[in-house]
Amino acid sequence: MALMSFQDRSVADFTADTAMSTRVSAPAYVLALLTTVSFFNYLDRMVIAILIEPIKRELVLSDTQMGLIAGFAFAMLYALLGLPLARIADRGSRVTLVSICLVIWSAMTAVTGLTRNFLELFTARVGVGVGEAGCVPASHSLLGDLFPRERRAFAISIFQAGGTLGQSAGLALAGAAAQVWGWRAALVITGLVGIPLALLIFFTVREPPRSEGHAQASAESIQATLKALVARTPLVHIVLGVAIAAFGSYGMSQWLPAFFVRVHGLSLGEVGLYVGATAAIGGVLGTVFGGYALTRLGPRDARWELWWPMIMFAVFMLFMLPSFLVADWKVALGFQLIAFFIGSSGAGVALSALQTYVEPHRRATAIAILLLMSSLFGLGLGPVTVGAISDYLRPSLGSESLRYALMGTLCMPIWASVHLWLAARSSKRWSLS
Repeated sequence: MALMSFQDRSVADFTADTAMSTRVSAPAYVLALLTTVSFFNYLDRMVIAILIEPIKRELVLSDTQMGLIAGFAFAMLYALLGLPLARIADRGSRVTLVSICLVIWSAMTAVTGLTRNFLELFTARVGVGVGEAGCVPASHSLLGDLFPRERRAFAISIFQAGGTLGQSAGLALAGAAAQVWGWRAALVITGLVGIPLALLIFFTVREPPRSEGHAQASAESIQATLKALVARTPLVHIVLGVAIAAFGSYGMSQWLPAFFVRVHGLSLGEVGLYVGATAAIGGVLGTVFGGYALTRLGPRDARWELWWPMIMFAVFMLFMLPSFLVADWKVALGFQLIAFFIGSSGAGVALSALQTYVEPHRRATAIAILLLMSSLFGLGLGPVTVGAISDYLRPSLGSESLRYALMGTLCMPIWASVHLWLAARSSKRWSLS
């Protein structure tokens, strides 16, 4: 009996060791997979933007209702579940959490294509938010463990570049699919393709080792964690700055496809191709450039991780504003290409700067707080505010109402820059890594 017990245990141990040996934690490999996750995260989050017009026509919805679907429905539980899931990421397996969340939001995106009315559509989008709530905090926490500070901004910028591709090149593919097969098929296809990736991550990525004191440190109460984080002045201003910038960013990005359809007369296929390509080229190049710039500027003065996004957010408005005023859609896209490059070069850097003021066992929670604010204020209020302003202006301006509603969001990046400047002023006292 003793021999049998020993043999059984040996076989079990060997099986576990063999399974573990097939998993890797090489930074480049994990970064590549997480960047792909980021692609699907933003694609499934933003795919409604390219489909607003056909969904609105078939289900007979208003701009305000579509604003709720595009923003608030997703942001509601995305924001509320962010903190609980971040606590799981700070204490348990982040790899498992990312895998499960990816399966959930991919399935709910596919379900969105089967909805028949506003209530069903709203509920399905809530489900997408539930799944995506655990992705970004856990991913940022993983990258924070895998990359040192001098390479962290670049790694997180690459991760964010995947998201930029998802909401640009991915939307181009979704637009093309909708043009050929309809908006329902586009949603089902974009949802289902994420599930194989979840399985690949679960079976091939090893959880990076934690520090010896991590278990004890991560056992602190949520109240203690929040109290410690809120007391850090730079962190508070970074969160506020990113949330305010998100209001303008989400408010614009969810309505830009509809803007080019209504004001410039482009088809869904054209919007997906031209607008998607513009956002992809400007966004991806800008995001990667911003991360690279910090590898050069950061060693000279650590405050560049705050100065850089401060400057980029302020300059962004100078190129986005004329894109809403010119009559030629090609010229408008040219201005937006530059604006996307500039804005994206600051976004990834601002997110990576947050980790400078947070201990490893609080990273996911800190990112979740940032996402809570940016989701409620940005994704939750941005699109519906633009939609409501457009509805309010429609009686006097007609289809031009959306143009002026979008222009109203451009004060937000300037406001965000002020908070990043305030964060930089107090940064030296609070820097932890």
